[in-house]
Amino acid sequence: MLTIRNFADGGLPALLDFVVPEPASNRPNPDAETHRSVFSDIMRLPGRDQERDCLLLFQDSGNGRPTLRGFCLVFPEPSGDETGGGRCVLNIHAAPGDDYESGWRALLHAGLERAREVGADVAHFALWPPYERAGALVDEGFDLARVYWNMTWDQERVPHVDLPDDYRVRSFTENDVALFTDGHNSAFADTWWFAPYTEEQTAHRSRMANTSYDGIRLLLHGERLAGYCWTLLMSDGQRKQGVIGSIGLVPEYRGRGISKTILAAGLVYLRSAGADYVRLEVDGENVPAIRLYQSTGFQKAGELHWYERRLESAKTPNA
Repeated sequence: MLTIRNFADGGLPALLDFVVPEPASNRPNPDAETHRSVFSDIMRLPGRDQERDCLLLFQDSGNGRPTLRGFCLVFPEPSGDETGGGRCVLNIHAAPGDDYESGWRALLHAGLERAREVGADVAHFALWPPYERAGALVDEGFDLARVYWNMTWDQERVPHVDLPDDYRVRSFTENDVALFTDGHNSAFADTWWFAPYTEEQTAHRSRMANTSYDGIRLLLHGERLAGYCWTLLMSDGQRKQGVIGSIGLVPEYRGRGISKTILAAGLVYLRSAGADYVRLEVDGENVPAIRLYQSTGFQKAGELHWYERRLESAKTPNA
């Protein structure tokens, strides 16, 4: 018998063991430890209710000790304006086996119910190739809403880009939280289902295990933020992977030919940090951004499909 429970304080070690199983050998595995640390950081992201936004799937083993068989993480992303609403992104993992299908759908239904509780307008679910759950999502009322490109860069050299006069690039510091948050929110305000960062979220993300202050490169015009490139370092199990998690220009600095400057700054950092290659995701409808990445040597490596389901809030007017 399968049951859904909310995450409870003290249950993180068991969840981490499910997400990143301990290696068979007793040798230290830095990659596994980094993944576990990143997952822990995600669980503690400000603005989330850790217990209610993490749903666990258990199977009754008959010995009084239920077995963890999966989880659904719900990421509420409020719209940031007075109208409320926003979206919830669902992330589901279920263990393979005879109960996989029923367990996966049980987690999806529980995630959708949580999305309604927080008053989200839509639920989003991302699928990587081979898109095995696409049919199940359509059965549950989802439609394909957006296609993102996964692009990779593995050039020998970073393209040289001259820094324009009166501009400089430097690393992020703990004193830049407000500056960065305002710049990031303005840079992405008109993008698909954008949810603004709070200063607490910026500060938390900048301290995550796959992030460093040096890896967040700020492009400044005088003392004003013109743009930024936020990079991450991970491992794919064999090679060191650099990730451009976010890159943007403040609206008033668009059209000045400086996009490649901040992109190159991020690539220089990732290469200096030992990244064997770099990847990023970009909205397939963002033609200017795709052209920028292609001009720097990025190539399309695949697609990320975002599925969407419209929701009716489960909240009462006075809730």
